[in-house]
Amino acid sequence: MNRELILKALIDWNFWYKDQFTGYLREDYVKEILSIINSWYITSVLGVKRAGKSTILNQVAKKMIESGIDPFDILIVNFEDGRLASVQNVEDLFRLYEIYLEIKRKKDSKPYIFLDEIQRINGWEGFARSLIDRKEAFVIVSGSTSDLISDNIRKKLAGRHVVIRVYPLSFKEYLNFKGLNLHNEVDIIARESEIKSYFNEYLTYGGFPGIVNSNVKEQLLSSLYEDIIVRDVITPCKIKEVDKLRLLSLYYISNVGNRVRLRNVSRQLQIPLRTVQRFTQCLIRANLIYFVNPLSPNLSVMTRAEKKVYVVDQGLANIIGYRLNSNLGSLLENLVFVELVRRYGEENVFYYRGKRGEVDFVIKEKDSVKEAYQVTYYLNEREYKGVEELLKWNIPVKFLTFDEEREINIKGKNINVLKVWKWLLNNK
Repeated sequence: MNRELILKALIDWNFWYKDQFTGYLREDYVKEILSIINSWYITSVLGVKRAGKSTILNQVAKKMIESGIDPFDILIVNFEDGRLASVQNVEDLFRLYEIYLEIKRKKDSKPYIFLDEIQRINGWEGFARSLIDRKEAFVIVSGSTSDLISDNIRKKLAGRHVVIRVYPLSFKEYLNFKGLNLHNEVDIIARESEIKSYFNEYLTYGGFPGIVNSNVKEQLLSSLYEDIIVRDVITPCKIKEVDKLRLLSLYYISNVGNRVRLRNVSRQLQIPLRTVQRFTQCLIRANLIYFVNPLSPNLSVMTRAEKKVYVVDQGLANIIGYRLNSNLGSLLENLVFVELVRRYGEENVFYYRGKRGEVDFVIKEKDSVKEAYQVTYYLNEREYKGVEELLKWNIPVKFLTFDEEREINIKGKNINVLKVWKWLLNNK
């Protein structure tokens, strides 16, 4: 391990001698991390590649420095830096830490260790747990694959970590990036045409932070997708049948909002079922693809039934997905899915399929159903059938449309029809 090379890399990534890029403040994530960071739990920040995790960590570090913490009490290590390629395992990680301690100014203070893209380091959890158990340092880790919270890691950390999931920008964050700050209802009314124009762009290109203000959005999305596939799917999963993996990924991205069954996917793509199952798990671990179960009181029914597929960002679905015609309805549904996951957690989002129809999303809260959402670009009565079944059980239902806002009556019950862009700007 080259000590001088390591130090040069650390100097470049840290606030020791210069400011670092912090971009637009993503306040909710920063507040959540700061609320956990001193609790002697490992803070695990997880999200798809380029969702903004590294910038959020820099924002956290800057807030801490502004509160009076010595910049040298914060160590930021970005393992995507090629100069840190010699750090490959837990022993190397301890050696890097020792190099940092040698140059740390306050020898009696407890440092904050930020380890970015930590999944690249074998055995990192042993290092993190050692520091936490001995109360020697506070540890924050980030990663773009779910290996960060695998069963093996969970066992080794034994409940000593808290997971914060980071997603591409919400629509409210997107408007902030565009310099449009909305403080109240009057602001929304006054700037409605501007908001709707930005919403069309958000629906088309999604919310990856690096895409928002770019003039080459399609090229960047294609490059980002390739980066995810190669670095977070093919490489960690050691996939040799790359063409089959790419075909499967494209199939899912081209079918957002549709029900799928892996056995049927295997037949359609002529890929062995076991290969489909393995590759699908790799795409899920990369936080690229999500599957939604139908809501059922019977767990075995849920796991055997068809699942609906979504992608982490509607921009990827639009630019990467194969379509003969533009399908704004499926993009809208994908957008709503990501927002619901952001608000309620992936484990609480389901869909409903009854005898007469389907409802896109059902939100579970503890042991009961909180509410349901039917998403459609234009409202039409075909969307009523599944909703009618849920209304019999007094489950609150909302329709989310592109630009319709009114109240309708279904089976004697008044149902709100909302403009999806307005709904996105409202809190939980």
